[in-house]
Amino acid sequence: MTDIFYHRENKMNYLEYDKFLSANRLKVNRRLNTILWLCILVGPAIALGIKLQVFSAAKYSICALISAGMLIVAIVHYFLLKKYKDSIPAGMFAFFFMDVLIMIMEYEHIHINLTWFFVPMLSILYTEIGVFLYASVSNFIFMVISVWLISPYNSSINLDYNTVPKYFMNTISDYVIEYILMFVVGYTITKISNIYFGDLLKRHNEIKNHADMLNAQMDILDSMAGIYEYANLLDFHKMTEMSLLDKGYRAHDINLEIHAHSRMNHMIKRKVVEEHLDAFLDFTNMRTIQNRLYKKKIISAEFIDKDNGWFRAQYINVESDENDIPFLVIYTIQNIDEAKRREETLVRISYTDELTGLFNRRSLDEDIKAKDGKAIEEDFAVLSIDLNRLKHANDTKGHAAGDELIKGAADIIRNAIGSSGKVYRTGGDEFTALVHTKDVDKLSDKITQMSKGWSGQIIDELCMSIGYATHKDHPDADTCELEKIADMMMYEVKSRYYQENGIDRRGHKKSTADN
Repeated sequence: MTDIFYHRENKMNYLEYDKFLSANRLKVNRRLNTILWLCILVGPAIALGIKLQVFSAAKYSICALISAGMLIVAIVHYFLLKKYKDSIPAGMFAFFFMDVLIMIMEYEHIHINLTWFFVPMLSILYTEIGVFLYASVSNFIFMVISVWLISPYNSSINLDYNTVPKYFMNTISDYVIEYILMFVVGYTITKISNIYFGDLLKRHNEIKNHADMLNAQMDILDSMAGIYEYANLLDFHKMTEMSLLDKGYRAHDINLEIHAHSRMNHMIKRKVVEEHLDAFLDFTNMRTIQNRLYKKKIISAEFIDKDNGWFRAQYINVESDENDIPFLVIYTIQNIDEAKRREETLVRISYTDELTGLFNRRSLDEDIKAKDGKAIEEDFAVLSIDLNRLKHANDTKGHAAGDELIKGAADIIRNAIGSSGKVYRTGGDEFTALVHTKDVDKLSDKITQMSKGWSGQIIDELCMSIGYATHKDHPDADTCELEKIADMMMYEVKSRYYQENGIDRRGHKKSTADN
């Protein structure tokens, strides 16, 4: 049966081949019905033979019987096909009555020996072993019965075989030998046809699936080409590169012994900024791409174009061999300058104090962390600065006055330190600076003097308490410890300022009675 082919195939192939067999049965059944209608003409043909004395022992009545019988069979078979178009039983019905027709002809001494092989040969058209076996076995049974039925008559007119058994055995022996030859040939043809059509369908499906896959891949590649400024398909089996933006899909040869970079990269490298060029050439080296993409889906890197800003180059693993080595790779270039600028803006916002524009506490923590384990420069210092009487300004003149004080303090510290360090707003009225200076006292005095000369629109007085710690004075302290020392000094200065100016902890001046 169909298992000859399908023991090697999956369920999907089995369903496809079953559809093929079903369509084949439909066609064969229709042809068989045509043959049954033609069999009606057997009656008139025999009648003509009787008239010409070819079939001298036959009678005209049998001609009418045969034609009428085959007409009924053809009609029944026609209505069977209306309901069961592709059924095997419909074919077996036709074969059965063909065998009956041949047996009647034999019984009426209308001898055409070749007709016994006619039915099994027709069954080969189904290309199914089971159908052929049924047709062959049933045909053989009818043949044996017909020979037995005619043996009494033929033995009586044949002097060589004066007994029925002798005639029967001699005749059936000849038939069996011929039948065995026919059976072997028919079985072989059916089996080969079964395997051949199965393999042919399998190959057809493979070609169709491959074509569908290629079409799908090209659709994907076309859509990808619309996303990227450049998109190249690298085929390391064929050693070719092809631009996906070129609708002609012209492939160019790759020779890794001569060139380590694609045609596209030879063009792009002219526009890469000098400080990124070496990294770009390393990343786009085609001799190492397969190793770098091993068991990966994608690798990417970002570089700067002289004219258009940031761009991202990436290699996408499309298909790998059985050893997970990629051989079909898409190389893309995408401009990301706008996204990069947005990213830089978001990063800057996340590390910046909104009110003053100074760096925030998060930025300070990141910078201190970055210095962990590294040698501290000799001129490094940490300043801790606190804005005096901010609460008093908020309470007496409103938060606008407090904001004005904070902004004023931020501008003073930023301008005083300049390019020698970074300034951070680490709390409501607290600032920290990481600086490089050889004279931290001078820098502290500068901030104090600038504070005395400041005047705002709402409030005209600004005062800050400053503490500091230098690596020179504390060589064994790390940055975090220097910050703590600077804080301690700042709180001492602040406490002294409140005491000297008769101010309570909330920033309000004490009354005479309090003193």
